[in-house]
Amino acid sequence: MRNQSIIVVRAMITICSLALGCASTVRAETPEWFTCPDSSAFDPRSDRVLGARNPRLQRPSAQAQTSADIEGHARLSAMSYAMYDAVVAGADPVSRLASTLRPVALVYGDPGPDERFRRPNAFTRDTRTFYGVVADEPATGRRLVILRGTVQPNEWLRNVQARLLPFVRSRIQRSFPTGARVHNGFLKIYSSLELESLADGARRPFADALPDLIGGRTVTFVGHSLGGALATLAGVDAAGRLPSQAERLRIITFASPRVGDPGFAKLAKAVGRIDRVCNLVDLVPAVPPSTRLAPYVHVGQVYRVSSFDWPHLENELSKAGEQVTCWHSIAAYAYMTAPNKTTEGLDGCRRQNGQ
Repeated sequence: MRNQSIIVVRAMITICSLALGCASTVRAETPEWFTCPDSSAFDPRSDRVLGARNPRLQRPSAQAQTSADIEGHARLSAMSYAMYDAVVAGADPVSRLASTLRPVALVYGDPGPDERFRRPNAFTRDTRTFYGVVADEPATGRRLVILRGTVQPNEWLRNVQARLLPFVRSRIQRSFPTGARVHNGFLKIYSSLELESLADGARRPFADALPDLIGGRTVTFVGHSLGGALATLAGVDAAGRLPSQAERLRIITFASPRVGDPGFAKLAKAVGRIDRVCNLVDLVPAVPPSTRLAPYVHVGQVYRVSSFDWPHLENELSKAGEQVTCWHSIAAYAYMTAPNKTTEGLDGCRRQNGQ
């Protein structure tokens, strides 16, 4: 399954590269190739210097309190993939949850997985797929909503459904639209999400459960790639449903694609804090491309990292077709935000002679 997804990722990113004019003649120092835009425009950081690792790490433009703050959330994103792997293996996903967290609910949704999982104490088979977890962090008192990125080929069908649709939270808003539009495929997945309580097994639509899920708490929505898009939708939706508590909400994403138009970005300003981490050579943050008919923009403050700043990582443009998945992987993001702490998951993305 992972191999199929990697093939699709490479094919999609190659297509995007051609569509964005990324010719084979680009060099590491060619700013037009870097894809870490602030909003609708490319902004490759004119002050970028090859090998200048520490300055960028210590001066995140996303207003991170410390690099450890960013790195900790990257590890949480990686954890969501481990929890998905546990489900695929027939194990309890909570067994992969960090020991510092207390699980509250699991998040499931469509499209369903290629495998079919038998639910406990049931004779029917459940074709929902695992998307993430809601957990409390006793040490800080905050609640976390952690959502994974793309792992299934059929999710890529949603990823490329980039037509902008109205972003509505209820039937009432269909008559009184907000003026915000979002990515069709991401919205379909988000609308399918449901919570499964770990206390009593009860299921509720995720969006409808947001008011109770927040309930006066400080809540952080975390995600990588597709999970970043879903976390953004969830955080903005939560801010709209509970405007009096919007300042207590935070969204932090890694390698997130663009989610919506300027109308959606306007709604996102209600969220207390949005941090967006992207790798300068990761193409996913540059899609969907912004056009006159589909004016996609990013939301929040950007924190830029670059694989080219870390000689331990594979970063040969001449081998871009082999390395696009490394540049996009959550393991690489976790490494670049805290390179002295973890190399977990970097197999195949590390140079043998790296420093």
